[in-house]
Amino acid sequence: MKKTSFVVSVMAFLMVSIFLSTNVLAEEITIRGTVNDKYQIVSEDGQIYEVAESEKGDEVVLQNIGKIVKISGTIEESDEGDKIITVISYEVEAEVEAKE
Repeated sequence: MKKTSFVVSVMAFLMVSIFLSTNVLAEEITIRGTVNDKYQIVSEDGQIYEVAESEKGDEVVLQNIGKIVKISGTIEESDEGDKIITVISYEVEAEVEAKE
């Protein structure tokens, strides 16, 4: 009985640890890219990041469409494989020149 209880306790601890580690492992990164009108940032290397809905995310997208921004945030991957950035901070670097 004690052995079964111990095994169950260890399994529960491991499951909780794995579940909580996803938030702990999310490191802050910085990307540079262009804001588009699809709630996305397209980085210099062509990677598309969906912008997570948040106060900062809304601000960066709604006020800076067509501008190059540098964003610090955390990245998650959706079930479909899309990269989603949660904006922590950002700065506007330039406006994209229109192609004629």
